[in-house]
Amino acid sequence: MPLDVRPCSSTEEFLQAFYGIGQYFGGPPDEERAARFLRNLERERMHGAWIDGDPAGGAGAFTFDLSVPGGSLPCAGVTVVGVYPTHRRQGVLRAMMRAQLDDVRERGEPLAALWASEEPIYGRFGYGMASLQGQVELARDRAAFARPHAWSTRARFVEADEALERFPAVWDALHTQRPGVFARTRDWWESRVVADPEDRREAGMPKRFVAFEGAGAVEAYAIYRTKPGWEDGTSTGRLNVLEAIGTTPAATADAWRFLLDVDWIETIGAYLLPVDHPLFFLLAEPRRMRFRAGDGLWVRLVDVGAALSGRTYAGDGRLVFEVADAFCPWNEGRWRLEGGEAARTDEEPDLRLDVTALGSVFLGGFTFRQLADGLRVEELRAGAVARADAIFRSDAAPWCPEIF
Repeated sequence: MPLDVRPCSSTEEFLQAFYGIGQYFGGPPDEERAARFLRNLERERMHGAWIDGDPAGGAGAFTFDLSVPGGSLPCAGVTVVGVYPTHRRQGVLRAMMRAQLDDVRERGEPLAALWASEEPIYGRFGYGMASLQGQVELARDRAAFARPHAWSTRARFVEADEALERFPAVWDALHTQRPGVFARTRDWWESRVVADPEDRREAGMPKRFVAFEGAGAVEAYAIYRTKPGWEDGTSTGRLNVLEAIGTTPAATADAWRFLLDVDWIETIGAYLLPVDHPLFFLLAEPRRMRFRAGDGLWVRLVDVGAALSGRTYAGDGRLVFEVADAFCPWNEGRWRLEGGEAARTDEEPDLRLDVTALGSVFLGGFTFRQLADGLRVEELRAGAVARADAIFRSDAAPWCPEIF
């Protein structure tokens, strides 16, 4: 049966492609929800798959600017990838990944990134686990800080329209401070961050927006939702932290002190936190968070030379990589990294690795030593792993606070 993979040319085709993943997480999207989604995903960046005219799957990509050590790079934010259960094991996913990565390359985007719903899937297509993220479940009565807290900002509830105007500057600051953060457009803020449709509330209360102001500017913000509950006359309420971001350590501490002190709450839950979150040292009993880490962003170097040349490095050393990339063979071969620039070379390599390993170290979330210990990197010249780690070192762990 002929397999046809192409960019969607109409809303109807988009709905069919989107349902490749949508059927596993809810009902088919209607035109109103599709229009909301299409505010951020260009229709031509949604690839659909059809077999004999029947929809078989879909794979989309947002147009992102992703922060990397020392700057930012164009990046395809891969999203809503799914295959109809009627068309599994027929090469649909591979064909969509092929079409998508070819398109990413033609657009000149050196990176692609995604959140993996299942870890084994995307390594086949060159994606490497590039960061970790954590979630916490903290009882409110065990949420004391280790030291008395001195407030540096004033907390104030704001409505959605004010949040839309004043919160983006805080996110933009995070984009310059941390690898792994994508730049948000106004449409993104309106339709995904501030918007609060009832079908996304999971029986919780509406979103609350809190600005933490100091010196005439918002220095931090928090977005949260509560889910009230009572048992035997005692509150079993839950507060879910959707985002809590600050431009300074003091403002970030203010945001968390506020969230941990909301009344009539038994448990505070938060997801997608960085593994070096300040709560480990703010809290008097950090183990009470029950911090659990899992994989975060997965990164794929679509253009090895442009990607390696597009970030900064902690050291000025020289490395030669021998890169294997079966799915994007234009990356295969030897690359010399020197003075922050990567170029083709015929020199003998220091390290041999798959492109997935480069994706894992690219944002600074993992080290070459970790990958060598996991049999993902082969050291061909003594000391090369240590030298690579000195060059690629990043002070801040990569963090993406939102699944896309």
